[in-house]
Amino acid sequence: MAFSNDKACTVVSGLWMGPYTGQFFQKASDLDVDHIVPLSWTHKYGGANWAREQCRAFAKDPANLWLVDDGHNQSKGDKGPDEWLPPYQPARVIYTRQFEAVVQKYGLM
Repeated sequence: MAFSNDKACTVVSGLWMGPYTGQFFQKASDLDVDHIVPLSWTHKYGGANWAREQCRAFAKDPANLWLVDDGHNQSKGDKGPDEWLPPYQPARVIYTRQFEAVVQKYGLM
């Protein structure tokens, strides 16, 4: 893993596998942190009435975060599994199960 020389200690390179594609990435700039259950989806399905603390906890919950390639994160947008599934077939079941686990954990829908 390589780090930049600035005081922020930013990771600039490494080796990551994108769960939506199964492809490997070496540049951190090619990746995004994705909310498996998107924030705007959450708002529509029960999160609109949450207190600020619960919204913050949800947004930072590691169970709801994946490191994915930025292109597929953008194509997914705020869609749930009824509208979007990862193109990498082996990831579909894992993604759907994790989506359902997060929805259940937070009492959404």
